[in-house]
Amino acid sequence: MKPVKRKIIKIFFGILLFTYTVLVLLYGFFFLGSVEPASEITWGVTFGHSQADDLGLNWQETYTALLDDMGVRNFRIPIYWDELEKERGQFDFSKWDWQLRELEKRGGKAILVVGFKQPRWPECRFPDWYNHDASQLEKDAWLFQMIRNVVAYYRDNPVVWAWQVENEPLLKFGVCPKEDPSLLDAEIKLVRTLDPSRPIIITDTGEWSVWYEAGKRADILGSTLYRVIHDPLVGFVRYDFLNPTFYARKAEILHFWRPNVRVLISELQAEPWVADPPISKNSLEEQYKTLNPEQFRANMEFARRTGFDEFYLWGAEWFVWLREQGETEIWNEAQKLFAE
Repeated sequence: MKPVKRKIIKIFFGILLFTYTVLVLLYGFFFLGSVEPASEITWGVTFGHSQADDLGLNWQETYTALLDDMGVRNFRIPIYWDELEKERGQFDFSKWDWQLRELEKRGGKAILVVGFKQPRWPECRFPDWYNHDASQLEKDAWLFQMIRNVVAYYRDNPVVWAWQVENEPLLKFGVCPKEDPSLLDAEIKLVRTLDPSRPIIITDTGEWSVWYEAGKRADILGSTLYRVIHDPLVGFVRYDFLNPTFYARKAEILHFWRPNVRVLISELQAEPWVADPPISKNSLEEQYKTLNPEQFRANMEFARRTGFDEFYLWGAEWFVWLREQGETEIWNEAQKLFAE
């Protein structure tokens, strides 16, 4: 064998060995070992009054049931622009005033989500008067004016403990404009200027992001945690290949670059991900394919084993809907969490 050919073969196998070694080390770092569960855990829920409406529920009764029957005291509450400012320059805070007032009566606290991209499909919520063909300068002015009004209105409210700016703003998902990091930065700067006393939460996907871009902008990084989803292209997908250690190690990497950024789970799967929404038009059998009582318990145990100490369940409105159908097992399991 010629020396040049032998050298090429050696280089090739050297690269293979190096790549294999790196992959093994990465696998060991991300997936091996366990994490000590937090000694104290804060459990909360995301509550969207529009989701309660979609399930055919009275949203105020649903919210009250979560407060009084389930004992929830920590809420993440989206402020939907299309409902807040139906007429240009006319802001109606009544839905959110009511929610925060009821929460204050019971000694609870809330994260308010501001921006055009919000929890729940279609994610991005624009008022009917919003002109998508207007100049970017004009569209930004409308957005900043809305944010300015929301923050100024609620910054003296003792129930509000943090601002979430947009929802997964760097993730391509939903019926939304293209992601714009510079616009996000301007929104964050505006909120900090208007209310420097409260932390800023930026959310990101826990399954497909390294968290750096969201984390470097945040005081608190909020992550999703899903176990079973439905993808329109491939069907049902289980994230069984991800374990709790994976999430904990990602937090360690983030803390290497941003040691003061706290991580919480802002969206812990606690409702079905159905192929054909809304949930309520699917049979219970179909719903339970992605979230049944056994899967609910498994998701909560998985969450504990990440080592994080604050979780916001995604599906609180569904708990109430289930209870009205006479299905109380998941409701009872959730009640145990909030009794802690």
